[in-house]
Amino acid sequence: MPLSPFFSKPRRAVLSACLIGALPVISGLLVLRWQVDRTLEFEVTHSAAEAVRQIDLIIDQAAQSAVRLLPLAGQPCNAVVQKLREEVTIEPYVRSANLLRNHEAYCSSFYGAYKRAVDPDEYFNRHLLLRANNSVTPEQGSLIYRLYQAPHGVRTVIDGRTLANALRLIEGKTTLVLQVSEAYLWSDGSIEGGDIPDHPEHHTLVNSQKYGYAVHGGLAPGMSREELKMQTTAALGGLLLLGVLTGGVCHWLYRRRKD
Repeated sequence: MPLSPFFSKPRRAVLSACLIGALPVISGLLVLRWQVDRTLEFEVTHSAAEAVRQIDLIIDQAAQSAVRLLPLAGQPCNAVVQKLREEVTIEPYVRSANLLRNHEAYCSSFYGAYKRAVDPDEYFNRHLLLRANNSVTPEQGSLIYRLYQAPHGVRTVIDGRTLANALRLIEGKTTLVLQVSEAYLWSDGSIEGGDIPDHPEHHTLVNSQKYGYAVHGGLAPGMSREELKMQTTAALGGLLLLGVLTGGVCHWLYRRRKD
């Protein structure tokens, strides 16, 4: 029984050429998707690791400042408050500092002599406390570094805006969030508690080996799709041209063999 006109040899040759021409287009799109996923994953991981490195440097400065101030703890406030204020002035990452005696803050670089109870159980790994606001900057968060050698201690305070700026300068397309215990600091400076931040695509978690806090990195929902769409739009013309050339060459070789 003869083949229908649709399956005639010329049409089969054209169909074969089209299928062969589609292979580089489909393969190119699959490779492009894999490449976009790998690139985004690398960017997220690299950004989170860089954020940890930068935040470690900031906390290092606060920790070194606390070590220098510790010998002053226990002395009368009026005798050491000037040295306390000088330390804050020369240390760019430390916004304020206060001295402790028997788990009570008694001398502040802001207020001078005062009294405020300090609960050591609030501090993550005995050193860090991320809080949403305080009496000095009620609308801004802060990170407190605590150094305690009973019965005396020091607390140095890092402005949350310093940490938020560090995250914002690094993140790019990535969403970066600092986590200290159950508190989260976002790159816009806001502090929330409870739930893990919502950036599920390529989510990664990098912990600080020095201080134990974590930085979450990830992309907002739909970000991978948008990036793939943009890359596909840029590459599709070249892939289609390659497919047309491949199919055309195959069809030309077939016709030449028949001739």
